[in-house]
Amino acid sequence: MKFRTLALLAVLAFIVVFVGSTTVKETAAQTQGTQNLLVNPGFEDGNHHQDQIAEIVVPDGWKLHWLDKVTFPGAWDNLPALRPESTVWNSLGGIPEGEEILWRDGIYNLKVFKAWAPMYAALSQDVSGLEVGRRYRLVAPVYPDLILEYKNGKVPPDRPDAGQVRLGASPVGAAWRDEGAIAYSGWWTGATVSPFYQTYVTFVYDFTATQENMTVWIEFRSTYPYSNNGFFLDTIGLYTLDEVDPSVSNPSPSGGGAAVPAGPTSTPMPTPTPRADGAVVHIVQSGDTLWTIAIRYAETMGLAPEAALPAIMELNNNPAFITAGQELMIVPPGQVAPTAEPAPAEEETAAETAVEEPTPEPTAVPVEEPTAAATTSSICVAAFNDADGNGQRDVAEGLLADAAISLFRGGANVSTYVTDGINEPYCFQNLEDDTYQVQIFPPADYVMTTTGNWAVAVSNGMSIAVEFGTKFDANAGSVAVADAGVAETAVPTTAPAPAETSSGSSNIGLIVLGAAVVLILLAGVGVFLLRQS
Repeated sequence: MKFRTLALLAVLAFIVVFVGSTTVKETAAQTQGTQNLLVNPGFEDGNHHQDQIAEIVVPDGWKLHWLDKVTFPGAWDNLPALRPESTVWNSLGGIPEGEEILWRDGIYNLKVFKAWAPMYAALSQDVSGLEVGRRYRLVAPVYPDLILEYKNGKVPPDRPDAGQVRLGASPVGAAWRDEGAIAYSGWWTGATVSPFYQTYVTFVYDFTATQENMTVWIEFRSTYPYSNNGFFLDTIGLYTLDEVDPSVSNPSPSGGGAAVPAGPTSTPMPTPTPRADGAVVHIVQSGDTLWTIAIRYAETMGLAPEAALPAIMELNNNPAFITAGQELMIVPPGQVAPTAEPAPAEEETAAETAVEEPTPEPTAVPVEEPTAAATTSSICVAAFNDADGNGQRDVAEGLLADAAISLFRGGANVSTYVTDGINEPYCFQNLEDDTYQVQIFPPADYVMTTTGNWAVAVSNGMSIAVEFGTKFDANAGSVAVADAGVAETAVPTTAPAPAETSSGSSNIGLIVLGAAVVLILLAGVGVFLLRQS
């Protein structure tokens, strides 16, 4: 009897280990090659009831601020804002149909909402160890879920300026909404950003650190008492930029600093020096992104940053990834950059005059949308051999062959690609607007050093890059398959489709089939032992 019991426990333990999966803690920052300086940026590392209020749930490391029974400039009919509710939404509890886009990575997002009253709230985090004079970039994806009414789905507001978002930075200890202490971006609204409602917009804001310890702010408000005033947030980032202002050497008592919105700035970037043949080439540095490079060289190219981004990508064969040390062509040899014509001044709208900020509204361009001409989207994937296991692709780390990468939509397999270590990144193209899961199945004896499963939302012709890091581990065995990073949000039940470009997929299919047979046999042994006992 004892032998049978032990044998049964061993069988069950094997099955649990084989089909188990690791919890997805955090997806790597979409800004290639940079380190996110924030704590718990994707809200995957715990949450709590702030101030012991049951209706206020906040991710650990963050603080929520709000107005309650207080009016604010621009509120309709001078109605007071009421305290919102907030929740860290776990997708394992079920996702309403059509709302998969509300998650950008992992299994958690943050929702702050209030019905039938104006709402004004903010999320903040204190950051330490900043370099005084160094410029930093705050990236905040926000989904304004304001609803005029429910009629065959959600109907967005008819007032473009009803929803508003702004970002800011200040020395630690500054009071929320203190215009003298917090350097703000100015308000983005539906009058200045389109689309604005029922979609994630990635707001980007650059500021100069005036102290080593600073607070970053993400503010959002609704000026009208709609049936639902909600804002979703997920995967906020703070990244270090290359620029340093040597004139900023002492802490500023006001904390105003030199914060300016991302995009064309009042202070132009240093003029790059062309090579002898007239070419302008950028050597990619750690922390660079295609967007920051486009901003830096926009004036040199005679283009706006929004136009410079796709131009740089086309000059360099549309790279899905960039790595430190890589050379990017900015201006080809012998080509003189066109002279940029000054942009016509925007007409002041009634919506803009209603906002109390005197500064011009910045242009919030979703960083994932390099061009508006594309009608279908793509997700470009690659796997690399992360020899040092740091979760980032260094210059000396090459691509990895024989990794199967599958694309799922609604739990069904769309396509599977097996890497060859040469022709990546590979792009799943002609994708309809939707949320997809991208999952990697690494080769034998390899373990993941990054998240192994991404939830990616694409729309409006955007192209999203997903890069997986793996590391050789001779002791990985079959557990490495179980620990490939299977997301808890949705474990696909459809087997991966045959590979499109490599015969290695047939081997993977045999392995999966053999594993299934072994599991069935083991389950049968377990049932037999239970009956005998």
